[in-house]
Amino acid sequence: MLRLFCLSLVFVVASHLPIHAQEKKDPPKNFTNSLGMKFVWIPPGTFMMGSQTWEKGRESCETQHKVTLTKGFYMGVFTVTQEQWADVMDSLPSEFKGEKNLPVENVSWDDCQKFIKELRRRDKKPYRLPTEAEWEYACRAGTRTPFFFGETIFTDQVNYDGSFTNGNGKNGVSRRKTTPVGSFPANAWGLHDMHGNVHQWCQDWYGDYPRNDVVDPQGPNTGQHRVLRGGSWGDFPATCRSARRGCREPEHKWSSWGYRVCFSVE
Repeated sequence: MLRLFCLSLVFVVASHLPIHAQEKKDPPKNFTNSLGMKFVWIPPGTFMMGSQTWEKGRESCETQHKVTLTKGFYMGVFTVTQEQWADVMDSLPSEFKGEKNLPVENVSWDDCQKFIKELRRRDKKPYRLPTEAEWEYACRAGTRTPFFFGETIFTDQVNYDGSFTNGNGKNGVSRRKTTPVGSFPANAWGLHDMHGNVHQWCQDWYGDYPRNDVVDPQGPNTGQHRVLRGGSWGDFPATCRSARRGCREPEHKWSSWGYRVCFSVE
């Protein structure tokens, strides 16, 4: 009788616990906004950011360090397309045109902020560019190799300059232009074109990596250049590595620079 009473008491107490004390569940895995942009949920976690010393094409700025992201976020499945840009901005700055669902390119970091501001106004969601750490974490999707495909890439997996190779890779196609988003296989979290096609602007100012473990890094407070990640249609395969860091002045634009959007859920 006493045991039954105790079990009943446990049930009553558990059912009246505040929400934050109960098991927290992830938001829905997929989300599509009013513009038709698809997002996938990226769970919080810890990973090794940067590259290992033996990695082919490694640069000195890629110091490996442990990063913990305490909050999950929604990441765009694809980079922003020309149709989506035109819908929001009523213009089309891209150099490459003629096919549906090509990524918008030839946009500066400042241009991306204008798009995001308008998209926020329309959708009432806190859209933004991913931080550099969020971008690499999402790109790797649990992998530790130079590419989420493995040690090297091929031109049937990624749009890059196939006249060059990386590691034990082989020569392939040099398309010399962008390809429609989603033309190549996604990573384990469902994200397409994290390697190649267009470089992707990140939110951070460019700066040196810390040498210690960090939590939710946001990059330097000030700087001259904003971070670009992922490599592009005109790059060597080594430039498309998960750890590869690029940067440019935020007002500059080029036909190989695009971006994808993310947002957090509080």
